[in-house]
Amino acid sequence: MGREPIQMKLDAFLGDAIEILPGGVRYMYNSKDSIREPRIGMGVPCGLSGYSFKDEETGWNNPNKTEKQRKLLRSRGELLNKRMRYPLDYKIMLAKARIKAAIVQYRADNCYVSFSGGKDSTVLSHLIISMGYKLEHVYSNTRLEYTGCVKFTNEWCKKNDIKLTMVTPDVMPHEVWEKYGYPMFSKEIATILERVRTHQTVNEKKLKKVKKFLKYKDVKISAKCCDYLKKKPILKWQKSSGKKVAIMGVRAEESRVRRAVWVRKGCIYETKNQVVVHPIIFFTEKDIWDYINRYKIKLADIYYNGIKRNGCYCCGFGCHLNDENNFVKLKKLNLVLWKHVMNHWGFREICRQCEVKTE
Repeated sequence: MGREPIQMKLDAFLGDAIEILPGGVRYMYNSKDSIREPRIGMGVPCGLSGYSFKDEETGWNNPNKTEKQRKLLRSRGELLNKRMRYPLDYKIMLAKARIKAAIVQYRADNCYVSFSGGKDSTVLSHLIISMGYKLEHVYSNTRLEYTGCVKFTNEWCKKNDIKLTMVTPDVMPHEVWEKYGYPMFSKEIATILERVRTHQTVNEKKLKKVKKFLKYKDVKISAKCCDYLKKKPILKWQKSSGKKVAIMGVRAEESRVRRAVWVRKGCIYETKNQVVVHPIIFFTEKDIWDYINRYKIKLADIYYNGIKRNGCYCCGFGCHLNDENNFVKLKKLNLVLWKHVMNHWGFREICRQCEVKTE
């Protein structure tokens, strides 16, 4: 990038390097993050040894954390905020470093791109392709995807000579809703309300977080459709394909849960079933659009028809946050489909019980 650090300092506690660039601009990287960042302009290759904190080290699930553990988590949160303020060029470099780290450590034939046809995963795909990698793209088709996104996904992969695999669930969406409940408010809220409704134990701290939603505890609400329509089909495909390394276009700015995942685990971490890689975790909404405009990327048609983010067209997560929720947008975009969702799939009654606008 043509900019050389004048000075490098190490923080004794977290091993953070502070690069002081010409003009006094400071950038930090953390040796305990999932991957060490490269030094700008010094010809030093980025470290490739993946690293993830263990819950025992952070005391993540321990209410009686030590002062050192509390300091560690606070520092991680502060570091995340700093990285989200980095300029786009620097974030691109960090993203590429994480992509390369995952591929080098786990091998390209074990990696795939979780591709939804949305703007975030399109930026991620563009980054990976620009590095010369042709990783398989896997599209989780819940049967609730915008047709424009499905079309765009096929066209994008064909244009870039990328293998595309469509994964579909074994059950229909309405079967999951009828059995477990409908996705409303948020994953966290829906999960807690379902536990209350089905007389399962919920700790007091979580109940306090959803206090104003407890009046809906008897409404058939659940977040299980995410598991049955998306997560389980993907895990099933992973098992059959042998590919366990999922590179995803997740961003910390999108939710508190995603912020917490980075603070807890970092950008590259292993779970029981897979390896998770979040290269663009530090990108903001503005960064995504700046990247799209810089490289003149054409997106799926929904983004030119008033839809700001893709996903399941009748998902009720976030429906309480503003009047222009997914149901209202769907009616404007496709009246026939909206009527089917409302009348045949039961969302009209659920929305009425939850006091949520549908039009």
